Amino acid sequence: RQEFAISLLFTPFGTFTRWKFANKYNKRLPGFPLGTFSVNLLSCALSGSLGSFLSSAGPEESIVLSSMIAGFAGSLSTFAMFIIEIISLIDPIIFKFDGFIYALTTILWGLIIGLTSSQAKNWADDI
Repeated sequence: RQEFAISLLFTPFGTFTRWKFANKYNKRLPGFPLGTFSVNLLSCALSGSLGSFLSSAGPEESIVLSSMIAGFAGSLSTFAMFIIEIISLIDPIIFKFDGFIYALTTILWGLIIGLTSSQAKNWADDI
């Protein structure tokens, strides 16, 4: 219950950040929504890095960290907007398949950044 309630406190900030990025950067590259792409990667980085701290966190810290992941990072990157933008970038009549390139690029870079940021705590401990 606490985790759910605390995550609701972080949700508006993620939603507002996503909205600002989408309005400012999505029109810069036709055929590639740069704002949504950047907030999706930011969400992957936050989820990976905060998730790496969960293994050594105490009970109170783990509630706050998982609430930040679910609330802020979860609302920062929404699956519904990702699918809407993929579908809007595909037009099979004129052979426009920018949505597939956008989807593959986002998934590939999301995996790379998420896995890399999840190891940040281990790298910092080794230094």
